[in-house]
Amino acid sequence: MAKNSKREQILVYHKKYLIGKVSSISHVVRVMPQYADLQHFAVTQFPLAAVVGKLPVPVEKISGRDGSAVDIIISSLKIENYVYLQERENPDSLISNIVDDVWAKCYSNVTYGGLVLSTTLDVSEDIEYWDPFIAFKLTTEVKYKHSTGGI
Repeated sequence: MAKNSKREQILVYHKKYLIGKVSSISHVVRVMPQYADLQHFAVTQFPLAAVVGKLPVPVEKISGRDGSAVDIIISSLKIENYVYLQERENPDSLISNIVDDVWAKCYSNVTYGGLVLSTTLDVSEDIEYWDPFIAFKLTTEVKYKHSTGGI
């Protein structure tokens, strides 16, 4: 069931079509790497994005015709996008380019091809420096409708 879950479909779409198609990001993974893991990526794989989906939180429950059971749930799903760079010359400009590209891509398809009802992007103001890496986080939040049979 997990491969067919609406949550999984959204995360695959997000990785492949949104973050994966941002030209300023070279490589996308679905696991947040630790510092030691980052050292195993090739320099050509940076900027690297790690897409990590949270669990959905129900925000609205819709009852069926007679009101005796819940048939449809609208849930909020946060997707954390951790971006890692190895840029010493001009990291601030590269960060601006990446955030600009992700912002444009995110808001150009707010329904994920009909999978979700709405999308918002939250840009974290914090930038971390772990020599030789620079990291920052963007959080995408989508609201989507699903049945009581799964997430």
